[in-house]
Amino acid sequence: MLQDALHRCRGYLERVDYRGYDPYDALLAPMWRAPLLRSARLLRRCAQQVLLRLPWNLRPLLGIPPGEDPVTLALALRGYAALWQLEPAQRPLWEQRLEELLLRLQRLRSPGWNAAWGYHFPWEARRMSLGAWEPTIVATGIVTDALFRLATVLGWELPALLCRNAAEELCKRFPTSINEPQRLCWAYSPHDRQQVLNATLFGARLCAQAVRLGAPVELLGIAERAVRFVVEHQLLNGAFPYAAGGDPRTWVDHFHTGYVLECLHAYEALTGDHRFHSALERGWEFYRRHLFTPEGIPRWSSRRRYPVDATACAEAIIVLSRFGALSAAHRVARWAVQHLQLPDGAFAYRRYRFWTVRIRYLRWSVAPMFAALAELLCCGDGAAHLD
Repeated sequence: MLQDALHRCRGYLERVDYRGYDPYDALLAPMWRAPLLRSARLLRRCAQQVLLRLPWNLRPLLGIPPGEDPVTLALALRGYAALWQLEPAQRPLWEQRLEELLLRLQRLRSPGWNAAWGYHFPWEARRMSLGAWEPTIVATGIVTDALFRLATVLGWELPALLCRNAAEELCKRFPTSINEPQRLCWAYSPHDRQQVLNATLFGARLCAQAVRLGAPVELLGIAERAVRFVVEHQLLNGAFPYAAGGDPRTWVDHFHTGYVLECLHAYEALTGDHRFHSALERGWEFYRRHLFTPEGIPRWSSRRRYPVDATACAEAIIVLSRFGALSAAHRVARWAVQHLQLPDGAFAYRRYRFWTVRIRYLRWSVAPMFAALAELLCCGDGAAHLD
């Protein structure tokens, strides 16, 4: 069942050439290029939020084109790297796909940067305005994680070089919101000083991955300072809030918690540094107890069950697999296939209590599920593992 779902999802991605809509792409509508609207931040943000929440896809009517996003390409690359391991007989085909995606990722680097990536759309947030393609630490971290997998699984030098360059550029050019001898927090983008915990851990993981690929060992000290900053902000119950530093966004949601656990797990595995293992264990315990329903389905947050989000499902599959809870990961995967996968192989955006938003968002829904299913099937039979 899951292998069939994986290849139907892959087929959809290939048919649309990895191009599609995004939950946050409202500002690509031609109307927002008008001089008066280009600087109307509040109006732009409201329009973005309205289109994000609508259950109907009005983007074709608004003139918003399907976009090619680096994160979509990176997640597809992760899926093909897993398929390369899973299906040896098809390796020439998967290598062809990987080479194509790697070239496209090079082309989509942020202008003026050697190895940094952003989203293909302009974005208005509460604390920043970002233009299309401007680098963010999250987009860069997702892309370089895919490149790291390609470098280690297939032994290719180009993705290893890009990872090393990205880590060097992160440490030399990317701003920090906290930079002290014992702790460090990178900003989310070059245009803000937010203290977003999962974002700074993407930077820590990148530094550790770059050292594994031959970068100077001094990067490990920088990674350790970033991890220390995040662990210092862990709550007593083991949860990791979204942001720190007086930021009111202290919620605890599923997929951002998943990012934190995934990055902490990778840091420990790559460096052999176990000083933060108790924090990782407490975070894992909170995650399993409070961010899943009794049936094992991902909750939206520690306080809300709905919506059940495709990205949360994908991240749950990945995190559960990393921690050895493979039967739980299979349970999430089967639920997502049965309730979110559409007849054409794509995955719907979200399922609410009484309805499902069936818009196909490549970066948010389709590509994450492709990567998650492929990596889960690489892990083998979940029935043989305890949770």
